[in-house]
Amino acid sequence: MAVDYDAVILGGTVQGREAAALAAREGARVALVEPLGSVDGLIRRQLILTAMAAAPGTDWHRLQHQVRALEAVAYPHLSLDRLATGGVDVVLEPGQFSPRPRLAVTTLARRLTSRGYLLAPGTEVTVPDIPGLAETPHFTLDSLLELETQPKTAIVLGRSGAAIALAQALARHGTRTTLVSRGEVLLPTEDADLSAFVSVLLEAAGVTLRLGTQIETIRQKDDVELLLSDGGAIAAQVLVLATAPHPLLETLNLASIGICPRTVHGNTTALPVDDRLATAHPRVFACGPAVGGYWAETTDHQDVAIALRNLLYLPWRKLSFRDRPALLHTTPEYARLGLTATQAHRWYGSEAAVLQVPFGQLLKAHHGDDITGFCRWVVRGNGQLIGAQICGPGASELIHTLALAMQQGIALPQLERLPTLPHSLAAILPSMVSAWQQQRWHPGTWRRDWAENWFNWRRSR
Repeated sequence: MAVDYDAVILGGTVQGREAAALAAREGARVALVEPLGSVDGLIRRQLILTAMAAAPGTDWHRLQHQVRALEAVAYPHLSLDRLATGGVDVVLEPGQFSPRPRLAVTTLARRLTSRGYLLAPGTEVTVPDIPGLAETPHFTLDSLLELETQPKTAIVLGRSGAAIALAQALARHGTRTTLVSRGEVLLPTEDADLSAFVSVLLEAAGVTLRLGTQIETIRQKDDVELLLSDGGAIAAQVLVLATAPHPLLETLNLASIGICPRTVHGNTTALPVDDRLATAHPRVFACGPAVGGYWAETTDHQDVAIALRNLLYLPWRKLSFRDRPALLHTTPEYARLGLTATQAHRWYGSEAAVLQVPFGQLLKAHHGDDITGFCRWVVRGNGQLIGAQICGPGASELIHTLALAMQQGIALPQLERLPTLPHSLAAILPSMVSAWQQQRWHPGTWRRDWAENWFNWRRSR
């Protein structure tokens, strides 16, 4: 039976727009159904974090102007006008699935039928069930810069990637900041020493960490006040809600087509997909932060092309979730990829080795007066890279090379031939390979013993 489109994209993210542009470029007839203003909020979150991290101490009004200026020039190739000109049918209305009489997406005014559907919805912070929170004025990362003046004190509630980065950025801008979370550690998905290192970074910036804190109620007098289960209290001028984001799926009527999102403690956390990014419905695929993962809003976008092409063509392309880099917008940046040392030892036992080199070894880091941090790799005995964590200057750029190495199965002996300029941050990559070779050629290893016997034999002739 004939349909209107090759693909209908239920968007609300940059990934949704990227998918629409890609489909139109390849000649598909595509519709993008996107709630008005949804993408702008997601872009604003990223711009606020990057702008605050890049210019500590900047005047509040200047920071507001800077973010507005960046919003005006962000993703010009993905503007709605550009997409419409490129052949995308843009529908600025909320949409939902309608399974009968045949599968379609319905909006307020239209019914769109397609061979396949792509879910790329936006996210918003999860509102915790704390008495008094709903009645207490609070901000999110989207609305923080609506404040006319910089707050003198602030409470950041949550330990998401955005919460950690925002707490540090506010403190570096001069706001006395307290980060409050009921979790016992700052980064539960990372190795304990790395979580402790990031905690020290925040405390060095002036952030007060209140981890493992149970909040009884929230109220507002002159300031916002958090009353704690131990009888204590925390007060500040502003409360910023920065808990873990959840995908906006409630209005999509997914249950009617057999798709059940993952939930934790009653909160939606992600769309379950397989490695082809297919959902429980054979004609519906998903991409973007809704599929979850480490710091899902700051991970790569390789899932866009995989999901869309599986939808448009034969679904043989697969995504390795382990090979996806993710970024924490702290200062210095923290980027991660693959397995942590703890996870690797659980999977591979003693075969997994950990390499670590400080950025202080690099001349480039000293030129920038930023030697804080390190590069850590987790490798197998055959030189296969299975994980990396970089906390230091340029981490968001360096992690790409390692992601490609993991994706293409490039082992450390091949990385040893990677051309890098000596006075660059990338010079840490051959330093890491050298550290691995140092372990392999340590006195007492069979390679070192064989080489010494060889040299002894050559000298004796």
